[in-house]
Amino acid sequence: MNLRQLKYFVRVVEMRNMTRAAESLHVAQPALSQQMALLEESLGVSLLVRGVKGAQPTAEGLLLYRHAQTILRQVDSTRSLLSKTADQVTGTVSIGLASSTARILALPLMRRAKAELPSVVLEIVDVPSADLTKLVLQGRIDFSLSPDQQPMQGLLRTPFLRESLFLLAHSSVALPRRSLTIADFADLPLVLPSLPNTLRARLDHAFLTAGLTCNLFAEASTSAILVPAVRSGMAATILPCSAAQPEIEEGSIVAHALDDSLSRELVLCASESQPPTPAVSQVMALCKDEIKRLIDDQAWQGCALLQRGPR
Repeated sequence: MNLRQLKYFVRVVEMRNMTRAAESLHVAQPALSQQMALLEESLGVSLLVRGVKGAQPTAEGLLLYRHAQTILRQVDSTRSLLSKTADQVTGTVSIGLASSTARILALPLMRRAKAELPSVVLEIVDVPSADLTKLVLQGRIDFSLSPDQQPMQGLLRTPFLRESLFLLAHSSVALPRRSLTIADFADLPLVLPSLPNTLRARLDHAFLTAGLTCNLFAEASTSAILVPAVRSGMAATILPCSAAQPEIEEGSIVAHALDDSLSRELVLCASESQPPTPAVSQVMALCKDEIKRLIDDQAWQGCALLQRGPR
């Protein structure tokens, strides 16, 4: 087993197709198939099932895939650590973002990173917020901006940003022109984040405290589903403005302030056991600076920076 075989194997699993994987790796398909056969032979297990649906990983293949991602990331980090000057900083830096945060931060950060760190490849991983910390601790991403992340063994966390939550509703929905109480929208159909989710838990508690029942229309694990549902007029939701900034600016969605002052914290999380490479450190600093710029330019609304150190 060697690094080239692991790299090839990871690409095959991601593509689920030998031909497409070979094309993306710029190798001949017979050569790729031979390397996969040698890898299976060296490990003594079947890693891939080849059929009409392409190349599907076996249970052992999925296990190797997860470990191979970590191994390849560590190799890339080692190369970056050995860079002698800031001008030579290279490597891939992987950032985990909740969907609502990625909506406002991902593109500006990618643009800025390419301009200021041209030899660094930025990977944005958009997953449900409940999975972000797990990926950090597994070494599958370098750092994350995790909503409401609590202290955890092995995790270096820096509370960085507080975001107010808003009722996001279609522009046709008639609501009072003031900060809303739970009672103001208790009868409104709501599409909300699926549990486990700290924002959802906070909303459930707010309804319980008010002695009211939520009119739950549907649930979704990502704002990529929640926001279109609101834009269609199907239901309203409760999220930070960042999740629907383009729709708010165009007027299809209206953000209504909440009287209960519901909010969430975005916490910068990294692994205590894996020192940041020069590339990771520079991207992390760039990420913080870009967030500050977005707030100063009022592009990221309804939030405030938290001045605290890591803990």
